[in-house]
Amino acid sequence: MMRGRRALPELTELTAAHWTSGESGRLSVQRCAHCLRWSFPPVSHCRHCWRDDFTYEPVTGKGALLSWTEVFESVASAPQPPYLVAVVELEEGVRLLLGLTDASRDALRVGAPTRLVFEPIGEGVWLPLAELEEWEQPEDRLEAVS
Repeated sequence: MMRGRRALPELTELTAAHWTSGESGRLSVQRCAHCLRWSFPPVSHCRHCWRDDFTYEPVTGKGALLSWTEVFESVASAPQPPYLVAVVELEEGVRLLLGLTDASRDALRVGAPTRLVFEPIGEGVWLPLAELEEWEQPEDRLEAVS
C-alpha cells in the first residue's frame, strides 16, 4: 500500500458515497438516472443531459492503465516519495487518477489490466488505489523480415 499520512477529503452530499464505498470493496460512482452516463468527479448536474437526478452505483473495479508518472518530490499530506500515480480507465469508461500500488516501473505498459483496491485512511474514508493484474503481455518487439 501507499506509505505516509494522507489528508482526509471533505465528505459532502456529492462526494460521500465515493469516499466511503470502498468499505464494501467496490467503488460507487455517480450515474445519471436519466441518460445513464457515469459522472466522475461527482457533479450537481449531468454533463450530458443537464438533469440533476443521480444515483451512485458500484463499478467492476477492473480497468486498463492509460498513463503513469513517478513522483519524486514531497507534497503535503501525500505518501513519501517516490511513488507511482496512474490514470486508469475502468470498464465502464470512467477515468480515475489513482495511486498505483505494488508495481515496478518495468512492469508498466499502456493497456495493462488493473483492479481497484482500497486503503482505509480514517473516519470511514477509503482511498481507491490501482493494482496491476497478471496478463499476457504482447510481444514488445517484432522481428524484421527482409
